[in-house]
Amino acid sequence: MKRRRKHKACLNCGELLQQKHNYCPNCGQENTDNHVSIGLLIREFTSNFFSLDSRFAHTFKPFLFNPGKITNAFLEGKRVYYANPIRWYLVISIFHFFFMAKMFSPTVKDRQLRGFQDEMEELSQHKFDSLFHLTDTTNNGWPIPSSKSPLVDHLIVSTTLSPIEIMDTLNFEFESWTRRYAAEKVIKISQESTASLNTYIMRQIPVIVFFILPIFAMLLKLFFWRKGLYIKHLIHSIHIHSFFFFLLGWVWVLALWIEDFEDFGLGLTLLLSSIYIVISFRSVYGVKYIWSAFRLMMIGFLYTIIISFSLVIGIVLSLALI
Repeated sequence: MKRRRKHKACLNCGELLQQKHNYCPNCGQENTDNHVSIGLLIREFTSNFFSLDSRFAHTFKPFLFNPGKITNAFLEGKRVYYANPIRWYLVISIFHFFFMAKMFSPTVKDRQLRGFQDEMEELSQHKFDSLFHLTDTTNNGWPIPSSKSPLVDHLIVSTTLSPIEIMDTLNFEFESWTRRYAAEKVIKISQESTASLNTYIMRQIPVIVFFILPIFAMLLKLFFWRKGLYIKHLIHSIHIHSFFFFLLGWVWVLALWIEDFEDFGLGLTLLLSSIYIVISFRSVYGVKYIWSAFRLMMIGFLYTIIISFSLVIGIVLSLALI
């Protein structure tokens, strides 16, 4: 039996305790000495970890093999036995996006990765001077005039000038505010290495997708109008995306070890996810499989358009804030 050095008052909240109290009845902290050993630290960590993950363990099997069950259970009020949907989604999305970033992270991070550098010829001093003094009479190219693009490329690669300094070289102080702003962002993005730029974009995608979840729930509400309140469709949306990201996460894991696995893995993920969603529609909304499949095709078509626009807009906005 574990030996305790009991106190008359809780060290955490000050509640008066009796000798029989092994734990504080007010805050739940163990009534023992305040000197923490390594063993106690490890026990408390594992205790908290597994008490949290007991719900995850209960959730894992029905989540994978019984589509719609944990959605129905949550909506029926059984919210202690299974993991919270948002926490479940966050854990799986962290797993997915971590290995996704590993999969698409470039191994070379120097400035030579810029796409234009391999194709750009070395400028002689005479040609550089001619570009510097060249006037763009046609005004082609926006935000940077086409005639000035080789000069901008040369300055980005061969100098350490800031975007503002490069724009000063181009005499952009007389241009409109929108053109100056756009030109600065184009130059700044061009100065970034492919590696750092990809890493930045990867960090934005989880946030963008998280805000797309309610949109998918709206589509579910649209196609299952009489099948419950919006919150029901939102919980269902979270579980569906969790399943998709779980499978996709394993695709990235295996692709790191198996060459050319991505195409096969993505195809298999889409197939299994489609089957999973059809079964979950049957379980959650009580519709026949044929109507579930038909509605999935319609929802999938609309969602593909929405998510494509959302990702493009989200990435453009995030790059504009660099």
